[in-house]
Amino acid sequence: MKTLRRSLPTVSLDTNVVSLLAAVVALVVFAIDAFTPLDIAVAVFYVVVVLLVASTGNRAATHGAAWGCVVLTLLGFVLSHDDAYSSGAVARCVVSLLAIATTSILALRNLAATATLQEQVELLNLEHDAIVVHDMNDRVTFWNRGAEALYGWTAQQALERSEALLRDAQRLSRTGSIAVRFPEGEMWWSDEAYRIFDYARETVPSVAAILARTYPDDRALVLGVFEQAAGGASQVDVEHRLAMPDGSVKHVHYVAYLTTTQSGEREYVGALMDVTETKRAQEALARSNDELAHVTRITMLGELAASIAHEVTQPIAAILTCGAAALRWLNRPTPELDEAAQSVAQMIRDAKRADEVIQRIRSVAKRRDRLPATVDVNAIVGESIELVRAELERHRIELHVDLAAPSLMACCDRVQLQQVMINLILNSVQAMAEAAGPRKLTIVTRQFDDGQAQVIVQDSGMGISQENAGCLFNPFFTTKAEGMGMGLSICRSIVEAHGGGIWAESPQAGGAVLQFILPVDEGRCHEQ
Repeated sequence: MKTLRRSLPTVSLDTNVVSLLAAVVALVVFAIDAFTPLDIAVAVFYVVVVLLVASTGNRAATHGAAWGCVVLTLLGFVLSHDDAYSSGAVARCVVSLLAIATTSILALRNLAATATLQEQVELLNLEHDAIVVHDMNDRVTFWNRGAEALYGWTAQQALERSEALLRDAQRLSRTGSIAVRFPEGEMWWSDEAYRIFDYARETVPSVAAILARTYPDDRALVLGVFEQAAGGASQVDVEHRLAMPDGSVKHVHYVAYLTTTQSGEREYVGALMDVTETKRAQEALARSNDELAHVTRITMLGELAASIAHEVTQPIAAILTCGAAALRWLNRPTPELDEAAQSVAQMIRDAKRADEVIQRIRSVAKRRDRLPATVDVNAIVGESIELVRAELERHRIELHVDLAAPSLMACCDRVQLQQVMINLILNSVQAMAEAAGPRKLTIVTRQFDDGQAQVIVQDSGMGISQENAGCLFNPFFTTKAEGMGMGLSICRSIVEAHGGGIWAESPQAGGAVLQFILPVDEGRCHEQ
């Protein structure tokens, strides 16, 4: 017997069965990616489709599956975003495409190496010679007819090849496999799942083992999902944290769908993805956005210096006038106490007004993390208008305000929402700076639907051209010679970070309409 050792995986499974399974997995992944609001790289799971097709040994089919997965990824990206592509969504799409491309290249290289080896073996494949090929871990990965006759091997042992392929792909994409069978609750983990949970291979997979690694605050969530699966839910989808033995915290996302075995038992087959690096990248991006928003606020305050000075000067001048009047009333031969008291009351009112202006300016300039709270949307609109009122008067803007009654309450950061309003108002003022006709600015708040509040800012400026409509909220895009192109981009980042959406329209009557929606507070702030 001749024995060869190599690090290549094995032969293929039954083509029809594998092709059907690959098609089912592709359809499931596409449905989840395109029609569910999940903010993760779901399309990464297309690597399973590529690996399954590659396990048949057909290079042409593997090529086709790879390109098909790329097309499905892009189609799912387009269908799930409605022309509003956030930087996070684009990054997830790119990560998915890279994973598919990397897996396809590795699978095709493996098929080419296997084909070459088989051709070489055929030259040596004498009827009575037994040729056996081992990988680096001493697993049998190929044999010839002589070895099959000598040892009585069957095609079932070809499963080792597909397992090796899947093991390598899972290690590359940090995606493990978990299967659970009901009603027994029997569970199976892949090698990568063991690595993610940081358990020895001898550990028996179980719900108890998962809960032992689950972050204490997330255990109720994981138990609830397991109970849903036991009750027969068609799909399982949970994202939670793991508390590792070394004190570190991992973020994982598990997605599974329900199947039925030949014996009629219910089984969930799914993927466990380690998304820790993705979470860290998202947190770093959020910190960068907060820093950029802070710099934008400071720049905006500089631009509003004249307006701020006007807002503070008015109450101070009124205080001086009322103080002088009070002294005159008191210095008369017969002091007019009632008139003097009225002047003092006016002084107190104007002092409070000046203090409110200063407090608003300090809150906008303050550097801090986002602090969601229950806020009055109408009040935020009113405060923002007061900060830019001098700017409106300087440009002779006719302001119309239509606020919802009763006022709408939203869960968001007060300062950041105020920044969005000021940015949108100033953007409209600048758009009307060169308008020849009436300069009208309309601000409306209203209920968008049962769970969202809407704010509309409409101007009578030049409107939005067709070529600019698609990139209006892109970073560094501006139509002004002196503009930075960050105002509307910051607005979009803030609104989307609060679970809302923002868009622009150019009505036929002229001008531009910028509007955004935010979730109405229904105990969300208390939950956070």
